[in-house]
Amino acid sequence: MKEEIVFVKTRDDPEVKIRLAKFPALKKEFSHRTIILVPGWLNAIDVFSPMAKALQPFSNAVIYEPRGFGESISAHKKGIYSIEEYNEEFATVINSLGLKDKEFIILGSCSGASQTFTYFLDGKGPKPNILLAFHPEEYYNTPFWLPILGWIPTFLMKIIQKMIIVIYRFYHKVRGTGESPTVTWSEERLKKNDDWCLRRFVLEFIVKYDIRGRQEEINVPLQMFVAGKDHFVKPEKAKKFLIHPDSDIVQIVTSLHRVHDGNEEEIAEKINGYLSKLKI
Repeated sequence: MKEEIVFVKTRDDPEVKIRLAKFPALKKEFSHRTIILVPGWLNAIDVFSPMAKALQPFSNAVIYEPRGFGESISAHKKGIYSIEEYNEEFATVINSLGLKDKEFIILGSCSGASQTFTYFLDGKGPKPNILLAFHPEEYYNTPFWLPILGWIPTFLMKIIQKMIIVIYRFYHKVRGTGESPTVTWSEERLKKNDDWCLRRFVLEFIVKYDIRGRQEEINVPLQMFVAGKDHFVKPEKAKKFLIHPDSDIVQIVTSLHRVHDGNEEEIAEKINGYLSKLKI
């Protein structure tokens, strides 16, 4: 069954329209479940469609493509990529789906998990009854000088961006981390998508994201998926989120940071087992 793509206006001035991809459940017995997928940085509907399709036998799946990601429509305007702006956007998205408190589940991947947590903790809209997360972080240890890049002209920033990619690819190759393909993938995604918006997301959201000491406020069950070996996010960090008695952590046999890549069916089965155990 082909997905339905819709645009939702989440801001008037400047205008922002985000894309949603809706994948209806394939079995009536699971049509009461709705999982909203929030892709991580550089990801979008095209990358997360296999994950959504893998979930269809067990749930309705909706991919939310945040502003600045994929083919969402957003302006090159500083200040609209903050945590507060994304929280407001998320609430608009959920309301547009006609969902109320405890009627849905959110699956966030990497920075998408960060968006999920900030929305759950500080957002004003309906809240989920279950959270799912791929390699969650409590904060990002970004260099102190990173915000300075936001003041560099775009044409210079593009040159610096290319230099960073070359250096980072060489670093991973020399260190043998196995993540050189991830750097190449990132380079391709930056070319394909709006790199200006993606940089603003890093400068306005990632740099300021920090929920250390607030995990206990996440008072719903949380199932986490981590890679066995992840150079970017150490698997043991996810254990800090094991606060709720029904929370769970699943380790996937992969060394790639993109833990879902090629493992969609396995992850979907694990999610279904978890939700069934909780009688959701």
